[in-house]
Amino acid sequence: MSIAFLQREPDAADRERWREALAVPPPASSKQERLVLFVFRVGTERYGIEPADIELAAPMPGFHSIPHRGSSLVGVVNVRGTVTLCFSLADVLGSLPCPAAERPMMLVLLYGGWRVACRVDEAFGVSEFDRSSLQPTPSSYQASGRTHIQGIMPAADGRDVGWLDASSLFEAFDVAAR
Repeated sequence: MSIAFLQREPDAADRERWREALAVPPPASSKQERLVLFVFRVGTERYGIEPADIELAAPMPGFHSIPHRGSSLVGVVNVRGTVTLCFSLADVLGSLPCPAAERPMMLVLLYGGWRVACRVDEAFGVSEFDRSSLQPTPSSYQASGRTHIQGIMPAADGRDVGWLDASSLFEAFDVAAR
């Protein structure tokens, strides 16, 4: 191929071909049909939250407890030089207990101007799900107070992932911090 070909003006046939190709609407947006979640485990259950709500996932550092607080607010932790409230997701989500993880992880979540740290037992990373496979939250979850889950996504490995509602979750953090 010569450079002259790349430097020539496109002719009318080229422009018409490009116009036709660009005029065809894209197929049904797969972006709308896909749901991307950051998946992690708390206790025996897996949860997912949208990656836009996560600032950091890192090994859990030591935290400083705050006396006379409920079980949801466990203390404060240093996150990149900023003192950040640290919450127990197991308590907020009502997760079934599980033996302590050897290497717990910390998720730093952001929503509506709030920044909080949460301990999780294991982080699996980002996964894509088909929105059409979204199942409603079981009534047993609602009855047990697990109102922070907007739906259940079946994962490829057969384990379900509870899709967390960041707004509801941060409301619970706000109540626990008072």
